[in-house]
Amino acid sequence: MELSRRGVIGGLGAVCAVGAVGFTGAAAVGNEDDGGPGPGDGSEEAGATSVAVDPDAPFEARLLREDGSDEDGSGDGAVEDRLFDAADLEYVQGVLQEDGEHLVYVALSEAGRESFRDRLDGSGATDDPEPFAVSMTLDGDEVRHVDLDDPTVTALTDEEWGGVLTLPFESAGTAESVYGSLAAE
Repeated sequence: MELSRRGVIGGLGAVCAVGAVGFTGAAAVGNEDDGGPGPGDGSEEAGATSVAVDPDAPFEARLLREDGSDEDGSGDGAVEDRLFDAADLEYVQGVLQEDGEHLVYVALSEAGRESFRDRLDGSGATDDPEPFAVSMTLDGDEVRHVDLDDPTVTALTDEEWGGVLTLPFESAGTAESVYGSLAAE
């Protein structure tokens, strides 16, 4: 299963991040049924092959509420909830270089997409995304930080979205580390 570039949703804009800008969603994932290559078959798109994700990889994305308020009344100004982790992912593809960025594509499983949408909705991010951000960590170290906005949340909750996320990194080393950690051996 190749993570298809033809399905990438545009218009998500530049978003503040650690060392890079943006993370985008995609509307489609190719598979054997539509003529697309399958995982591990050696097929490549721009030099990268998608492979199964190691569900035990130390990768996690947390939803942060950063507007100074919080739901629990503690007044600490930050609420943090797991958005997804490696166990919610099915495939990873990377590292592709494009426009000076190093891209890693990840595909959420069907259950992962449902959980992802439920967590976004349950947090209030679908109603008011501006106070929210997503922090992605590898081995506890933040590798991506993305502020949410209306176009991003709309794209990520669209029923047509196929669960593919594009993670751009300025550093090739960081992109390789994320891919290497997620790729099942």
